[in-house]
This record gives sequence, structure tokens and C-alpha cells, in this order.
Amino acid sequence: MKVKRHIIIFLFGLGVLFSSLTSCVDETFTTDPSAKLSFSVDTLSFDTLFSTIPSRTAIFKVYNKNDKALNIDMIRLSKGSDSYFRFNADGRIPGEGSVLTDIIIRSNDSLYVFVELTAHESSENMPVTVSEKMEFITNGINQEVQLRAYSQDAYIFNSHSLRRDTILSGNKPFLVFGYLHVPEGVTLTLQAGTTLYFHSGAHLIVDGHLKAIGTHEQPVVLRGDRFDAMPDVLQTPYDFLPSQWGNIYLQNYNGNHLLKHTIIRGSDLGILLIGANRNKPTLTLESSQIHSSGRYGIYSQNGNLRIFNSEISNCAESCLLLLGGTAQVTHSTIANYYMWGSRSSAAVVIANYVSQQGYLMSFPIERAVFENSIIYGSLFDELLLQSDTINNTQFNVLFSHCLIKSKESKYPYFNQILWSNASNSNGADTVFVNTRYSKENGYYNFKLIDNSPARNTANYTVAQMFPIDYDGNNRLADGNPDMGAYEY
Repeated sequence: MKVKRHIIIFLFGLGVLFSSLTSCVDETFTTDPSAKLSFSVDTLSFDTLFSTIPSRTAIFKVYNKNDKALNIDMIRLSKGSDSYFRFNADGRIPGEGSVLTDIIIRSNDSLYVFVELTAHESSENMPVTVSEKMEFITNGINQEVQLRAYSQDAYIFNSHSLRRDTILSGNKPFLVFGYLHVPEGVTLTLQAGTTLYFHSGAHLIVDGHLKAIGTHEQPVVLRGDRFDAMPDVLQTPYDFLPSQWGNIYLQNYNGNHLLKHTIIRGSDLGILLIGANRNKPTLTLESSQIHSSGRYGIYSQNGNLRIFNSEISNCAESCLLLLGGTAQVTHSTIANYYMWGSRSSAAVVIANYVSQQGYLMSFPIERAVFENSIIYGSLFDELLLQSDTINNTQFNVLFSHCLIKSKESKYPYFNQILWSNASNSNGADTVFVNTRYSKENGYYNFKLIDNSPARNTANYTVAQMFPIDYDGNNRLADGNPDMGAYEY
């Protein structure tokens, strides 16, 4: 009898549990047409994307703010099987015709909808609009969310090696996956208005020669391929972020490279210039910008580097590292206010040796001259000179008429230098228009403010050799040229 009693109690408890579970799932549905859905967006917009390349996944939410459950009779794309879009609602993938049926959404509950698209080629040079409606039919009422994107046709290089001298023009952009390789003996020329978009981890590898010749109005641009923004407070575009793509390797010891009115943005390592003691490649950077690199802006090892009217800014390590070779830096702005992590390397590092496993490897600095330039940033010391005095390795360095954020030095390397107060962490505010990225101030701007110490302090004779600044302004118009790439 006791056993039977226990069984009865168990069955009663199981019945109570089953009844409780049933009451949770057996919710009353409404068929009232006035009980409508709500949506987190009216229009789901995608940033510009490349045709034939799948987009990122965008998300929106569907809400049932009614006191009773709703059965969504159908979710469908208005273009059906011809749609460029794809979706997943509440974990369910639609079948033929891009249609889902009978989706339950409980009272005061919500569900997620995930949307992607792959646009077809349009045969147009400019971006084209891709739009469609996602329809939700509930109790005979049709509600819609607009889907919209901009699709851009592009020429695609996928781990591609050029076979002959190649000229790329600006009619359509170029999208690089893996790498674009310029073999020995081949010259790649990028004409004004050309843009190369690099996918994550993609590189430009040059064993030949690189010529990028833009204009102020139509620069050559090398950047990452993401057009969307981070989900942070500032909605920071990925285009502003470092390490969105790989590196530019200039590794021909006899290379002769020219970058004029060229913008390199968001790379992992902007430019790696590699030479040897007896064979030094030449890189001329004129009226150009290298910005937001995940490591160095330019890393030059035994190179001949010529930088005029240019800006190198915001790198996780140094903006410019010279390890041997030669350099001529004139009327350029080197500014490092990197904000995406900690930084300990000075904005400019010049060294004539490297220590590896207790051995010194010599890299003679044959000649490095900085004139009418600015070396500044968020650290107390933004210039580091590393000279091997034991082996008397050549270290021929000169700074003349420059603004440098560092402790004042009495070495003979310096002539007519404006030294900043290295202990003043707010010193940057007295030099440039904007050294922070914020909602209030917008993006970085390394032009000079009214009372900047770099104003009217450049060497006039040197300025005569470079009378036009980065923006096309005449440095000599007022008779008092400014330091750096930008004339006030």
C-alpha cells in the first residue's frame, strides 16, 4: 500500500509539472488585424559592398508588443528567388522562393532577423543601389522593412602575380585578396584616381618597381575593403582603424619607387623598404599620407628614402624607422597620437645597429637629413637616436629648423631646433588642429592652429625648393613659411 501511495504522489507531481509546462507553451493567440508587429528599423542599410562578394551580416529585431501571441503567417522577400538578399528569422532558413511560414512570436517577446546579400555585377563604373522589401504578413496585414545597399563593381586580384608592366586606372576600383605581386623587372603604375581595396591580410608585394602618381584632386588610395563602422559609441569607420589589411613590401634591392599624392591608410605595416649595404632601393614619397598603421608607417632598412610634403601619422610603433641607408625628409609632418592601444616607440627612430643574441649587426646611416619638419606625438620623447659608438659605425644625421617633441639635446646633430616641453602632456594642443578622435572634434587634423610654434619658423631657402604644400598652398606667399607638410 505504501508503494502505491508513493506512485500516486509521483504521478500527481508529474501531472502538476506537465500542466505547468503546458500552460507556458499553450499561449492564447490573437487574430485581431490591429495587433501589429514592431521593428527595430524601418530600413536596414548596408554600406557600400563589392558585387559578387558576400556582404557582412546585418541584424534587426521584430517585436510583438501585444498581450497575446502572434502567428506570423509569412515572411518573404519581395523579389523571391530573384533576390540578391538572404535571411534567417528566428533561427529558420527560408525555403524555395525565399519564404518562411508560421513563425510564432509570443506576447511581449521578440525575434532576430539576420540578412546578407551578394549583388551581381552591374557593368557600371559608379556604385548602384540595390533595394528590396522584406514582407511580414500577420492576420492578413502586410508590414514591410526596406532593405538597401550600394553595390560597386571592381576588378579582383586573388593572389595574382603580374606578368608584364601594368597600368591601373581609376575607372573602377581594384579589390585584392591574398596578394598582388609585382615580379622582378615589372613596373606597376597606378594612375590618378586609382583605388586599391585590400581584404583582411592581403599584401602588395613588389619585387619590381611601384609608381603611384595621383593628384591632389584625384589621389591614389590604398586602403582596407570594409565600408562599415564599429559598434562603438563613436561609430568608428573600419577605414580609420589600423591592421585592416596587410603590408606593402618593397623588396627589390635595386627598386626605384615613386608615390606622389598617394594615401595609404589602415594597413598593418605601411611600407617595408628593404635593401642591402651595397644595393639600396629608392622610395620617393611626395605630397602623400601614411596613416593609422598597426605597426610602422615606414620601416626602411638600407634604403634611400626621400620624403617631401608628406604626413606619416598614428602608428602603433614608430611612424618612421630608419635602420641604415639614407633619408631626406623635408617639409613633412610626423605625428603619432595612436589611440588603439599602448605605444612605447618614438615617432621617429634612427639606428645604425641591431643587437641580436649578443651580436651587433651594423647598418651605417650614410646620411639622414630632416629639414623644416615636425616630429611630434603623445609621448614625452618622440625622437630616438641609437648610435653604435663602440664600432664607430657611420651615423651621419642632421636636423635643421624642425619642431621636435623631445628633451633638448646639445648634440651637433641639431641646428635651429624648436624643442617642446617634454613634460607637458598637453603640448599637442598648441601645435595641431585636432589630435583626438571624438564626436565633438571629429577626426584627426594635423594642420597647424593659429598660435602653433611651427608657424613662420621654417628655413626660407629650403622652402624655396618646395614652394607648394600638401594642399597646393604657396608657402612663400607671406614670406614666412611654416614647418611641416601644411602651410597655414
